Amino acid sequence: MRTAALLALRVLTPVVSVLALWYLAIAFSGLPAFVIPRPERVIEVLWSDHAFIFEHLMATLQVAAIGFIWANIAGIGLAVLFDLLPLTRHMLLPAAITLRNVPYIALISVLMLAFGDSIVSKTTIVALSGFFPVLVNTMAGLRAADEVQLDRMRILNASWWQTFSRVRLPYAIPSIVAAQEITGSSSIIVAIAAEWMISSTGLGYVINNAMQNYRGDKVYAVALIATGLSFLIYSFVHWLGRRLDWR
Repeated sequence: MRTAALLALRVLTPVVSVLALWYLAIAFSGLPAFVIPRPERVIEVLWSDHAFIFEHLMATLQVAAIGFIWANIAGIGLAVLFDLLPLTRHMLLPAAITLRNVPYIALISVLMLAFGDSIVSKTTIVALSGFFPVLVNTMAGLRAADEVQLDRMRILNASWWQTFSRVRLPYAIPSIVAAQEITGSSSIIVAIAAEWMISSTGLGYVINNAMQNYRGDKVYAVALIATGLSFLIYSFVHWLGRRLDWR
């Protein structure tokens, strides 16, 4: 009973706090309703336009999921390559850092010219935004392996794969999971941002359309969905990570 009460308190406290701040902003900001709509109006939009929003939500989830997968393939793949062939780290890591720091607006413009309004351009943006945290965290995790264990593997004349799979990878799992918390939760937001700029589908398109029609309530509805999804993804990855952490 006490555990259930504590869980309910942890869930309700942020909700009540956000609603209180929301109503205070409405009362004291003096802004019109299409800029700060009332929470009940946002809930009404979620119900009345649920079919339209759900259709575009599926498009956003597809972009986010594909981009997330490619980010992990690139990030973990490069980290493993750097561990296998240390020379490649000096060759490729500066390029990865440079690519990470290119403004997204420039990347989106180039991808739009190359692929147009396609899933390739949008998933590429999501992948580029997520691969670097995965790469850095995986590298740090692989380097965090216990030196005593590594010495034992060297004494036993173990192969690179044996050392990697039995020592380095288990030690890297917590760091990899931490990267998933960042990349997984942000993939939804980045997908929406990409759709907002170059797409005719997805939640980003819904925001764009709502802004053009002065529908602040629909913008808030999409923001509420995106926030909820990001929180759920983060919570699930965190829960899964606690069960995968062999320590």
